[in-house]
Parts: sequence; structure tokens; C-alpha cells
Amino acid sequence: MKNIVTSFFALFSLVQLNAQSLSVIEMDTVLEVNSTSTADYSFSIKVENTSSTQLEVYVKRAYHAMNCAYDSGYFCWDFCYGSDIDNSIGSVEFQPGDIKSDFSGHVYSPSSGNTCMDSIRYVFYNGEDTNDSLSVWVTISAGPTMESVELSIVEHQVYPNPARNLLNIEVQKEVEFTLYSTLGEKMKSIRLNQGKNAISVSNMANGLYLYSIDGSSFKRLTINH
Repeated sequence: MKNIVTSFFALFSLVQLNAQSLSVIEMDTVLEVNSTSTADYSFSIKVENTSSTQLEVYVKRAYHAMNCAYDSGYFCWDFCYGSDIDNSIGSVEFQPGDIKSDFSGHVYSPSSGNTCMDSIRYVFYNGEDTNDSLSVWVTISAGPTMESVELSIVEHQVYPNPARNLLNIEVQKEVEFTLYSTLGEKMKSIRLNQGKNAISVSNMANGLYLYSIDGSSFKRLTINH
């Protein structure tokens, strides 16, 4: 079950809650899947035991909203579980300072051709103290074929990235520009004219966002005032 079909891209956002002993060290930063091909797409997360105590760490899938016609996403930890299983049965042992790369999450994409976003939340937790936990949000961005994505990059220019107060967008025709949070909340939707457009982002919080132009696949935008 661990055979991986490489995704074209991929998208994630991270939130840590009540994490006293556990920390994310490394994870795929962007994941965007091709929604026109039937495939198993995967992502990985490396977790560290930052405490001075040995831990038995479990994983549960705490939330999943799959609106792009994907299955709910199976995961591997001590074992690979089916998409209908939310909690790991076994644990992975962490010695103090250990970094483990045992986790992989998987999403199955049918050939729907959709352009949309889904969210999953995984929680890593200490078996001796469930309040000692680490919560990780994964945002999955689906788009059409790679050829369409490459064409979009050629036709449209979005800069600077990171953006401070103004975002410049150059387009070859009238299009719709939509900006989302990494949890899928629509933040802005603006009709752009052909040529160069300037959009104010001065009132938006620093952080990672996603944008789409005329329903194209989602891309990253960082705002840093």
C-alpha cells in the first residue's frame, strides 16, 4: 500500500496545538494533485520528540472534508490503514530527541477534472497523555492537467511573491482572481482587466495563501508586510 504515485504539486498548512513533547521538523510544503488522472497521491511529515522522555506516539485523523470526490485519505504510521480507519491501532516509539519519518498520508484521486480544495487534520499524540498532542492541517489542492497549469503560468504573472502591500497581476485577457486561506476560506474575488492589475493586500494578515486565476489549479502566495 505504500507504493507512491508522485503528485504534480502539493499543499499544506500547519497548526500546532498543546504540543509539549512533539514538533514537526519537516513536511512537504506544497501538494497539488492532477484531478484528471486516477492516482494515489502521498505526502510525508517528520515528527520529533523534543522532550527528555520516551514516548509511544499514536496518530488519529481528526477531521476530513473531501469535496473534490476523493476518498477520505488513508494513512500509514505503525501500519497502513484503510480510508475508513481514523485511529492508529499501534504506536511508534520515540526516544528523547528522535525524529521519525514513519507517517505518510494518501489521497486517492478519480478522474473528475475538478478544481477545488479539501482539508484533513491529523493529530499525533502521546499515548500516556492525550493532551500532549500535535495537530497538523493538510490542504489538498486539485487542478486540471499539467499542460493547463503550464499554460496558465505562461499567460499570467503574479508578483512580488512574497507580497507586502500591493500584488501585481498581469493577464492576457479578462479573468477572475480568487484568493483563499490555506483552510479554503475565500478571502478576495476580483475581476481583472487585460494587462497589469494592482491589488491591495495591506489589510491582510501575514502568512501563506492560495490563489486561482479563472478556475486554474491553486498556487501559493505569501504575504509579509
